[in-house]
Amino acid sequence: METSPVNVCLGAGIIFISVLVLLWHRQGSMRRRRGPRVWPIVGMLPSVLLHLNDIYDWATKMVAECDGTLRFRPPWMTNMFSVVTTDPKNIEYILKTKFGNYPKGAYYKSIFDDLLGDGILNIDGPEWERARKSMSSVLHSPSFKTHIMRTLERSINGTLVPLLAEASRSASPIQLEHILLRFSFHNMCVLGFGVDLGFSEIGRLELAIKQALDATVLRFIAPSGVWKSMRFLGMGFEGKLKASMKTINAFTGRVIAERRKELSSDGRGRHDMLSMIMASQSQIDDRALRDMTLNFVLAGRDTTSLALCWFFSLLHKHPHVEDRIVSEIRRIVEVGSDLSVEEVKEMHYLRAALSETLRLYPSLPINWKEAMQDDVLPDGTRLKAGSSLIFPIYSMGRMESIWGRDCLEFKPERWMTEQAGGYKYPVFNAGPRTCLGKDFAILQMKWVAASILHRYRLVFLNDGDGIAHPKLGISLGFNNALPLILHPRSQ
Repeated sequence: METSPVNVCLGAGIIFISVLVLLWHRQGSMRRRRGPRVWPIVGMLPSVLLHLNDIYDWATKMVAECDGTLRFRPPWMTNMFSVVTTDPKNIEYILKTKFGNYPKGAYYKSIFDDLLGDGILNIDGPEWERARKSMSSVLHSPSFKTHIMRTLERSINGTLVPLLAEASRSASPIQLEHILLRFSFHNMCVLGFGVDLGFSEIGRLELAIKQALDATVLRFIAPSGVWKSMRFLGMGFEGKLKASMKTINAFTGRVIAERRKELSSDGRGRHDMLSMIMASQSQIDDRALRDMTLNFVLAGRDTTSLALCWFFSLLHKHPHVEDRIVSEIRRIVEVGSDLSVEEVKEMHYLRAALSETLRLYPSLPINWKEAMQDDVLPDGTRLKAGSSLIFPIYSMGRMESIWGRDCLEFKPERWMTEQAGGYKYPVFNAGPRTCLGKDFAILQMKWVAASILHRYRLVFLNDGDGIAHPKLGISLGFNNALPLILHPRSQ
């Protein structure tokens, strides 16, 4: 039987296509063993979308499979990050050694521009240096430090402790996460804007900020062309962001206008961030004031409160750690008395337990950078100019290569000999961009934790089920709230 040329060509084409399919599947299988599967056109994005509910743990597994550095394959024609690394040598190189080559970059700034503007959290280069110098001069001034101590003492001993005492007397269940978030946000508004908001106003502002943050994080997932089109049309999460920013800007505009009028009439006297910046920079415009102060408030809004929530959930699962902390507190503080800042500073095991909490549940789970020039990381990874990098701080705390075989265990004892810092533990950033409010954040967490544990034993109503599941977001929140009852400790 004679075979026609057409049949020969058709058969060869079928064989060729079959070989390509087999090779692609084989390649895909190999890639599944070494990081996420790579799909045509859309790259690794489908794998990310499939794991949004457990994104941090899944990312940890993927990076570990790739020995600490994963080259992410983004969708075709997008600007999503291209390298994910947990290698401390790479982190030190990025954050310190070649700091100037790794700014946050234009793409990151475009994502946060509506919310953060030209604030310290969202800028690079000379602008960032000037903003950091300005904020540092305020944060380290004696008057602002005194303002911090007075605000903390008043809000903890005068507001938080009585609130918890009433809840304990009535045996009413409380949502610890909601109380601590409101407490922390109220403090930051007093320290940043110098205003003591009423319940309804602080609720509206807090909701607007939460919605703005939730919408902003979705820009990391959606291709830039998509979310920019949605912003232009005012659709979906971009429409919610626009509405939230209207509320936020109305509040900041009103406070700034009132403060300008107040300072022009009776001069200086306030020691909040906004007032001190206005007093030191008489020519600064309203937008710059808004950006600087709002960045300060957002930096401390939920980072400490969420860390405390993870801390208490870990104590629930490790009662021997709680017992040791309570013993330390009672060696230092007289039973029934309020805590002073000097007493809080002496609580070294409590500090260790909080450091261990942040290792496992860092308040900011990821950090983002962009390469300005072609470069090679210490582990040999090559980068082209414009490449984006992400280092998942959450994953770093779970790397056996960094912390050893017990990396998943909650062991505060490891911090009794090891200093909480460095490039394997960048929970407060590291290098030139180390968090300016680090010491304040640690002090607030210790003071709140000690004040609660000194008086109460926390009994979780759901026995702790479902409370340790991270939620996708800019800060590491919960998928579930923390319903509990406060039981007075025996004296």
